Amino acid sequence: MNATEHRISAALVLASVGASLASAEGDRLPHAAAGCAGGFCLGTLPDLIEPATNPHHRQFFHSVFVALLIGYGLYKAYHWEPDTAQGRLLRGVCLLAGGAYLIHLGLDATTKRSLPVMGRL
Repeated sequence: MNATEHRISAALVLASVGASLASAEGDRLPHAAAGCAGGFCLGTLPDLIEPATNPHHRQFFHSVFVALLIGYGLYKAYHWEPDTAQGRLLRGVCLLAGGAYLIHLGLDATTKRSLPVMGRL
């Protein structure tokens, strides 16, 4: 799967999730737009950390272990209720980045090489 496919997939999924999780009807479009932009910009985050320089580039940051860690972080961020505007912005960025990262790993898991359980650091 190439970078464009990762970006478009993350943009579509996060736009849908953002719209469906909006608490008010008027928040749907801004949430969908943020999900779309965040997914497109962050959809290749794992490949920025571990560049695809060879067929065996998927190691620690492309592993099932990291997916579980990020999933737990997403769970905590989703249930976090910050008091400040900066905290709400940070929560949104964490949700977008974590969601894009997991979408990327999920797509990679469907390929022939899949994901290592732990990988090398």
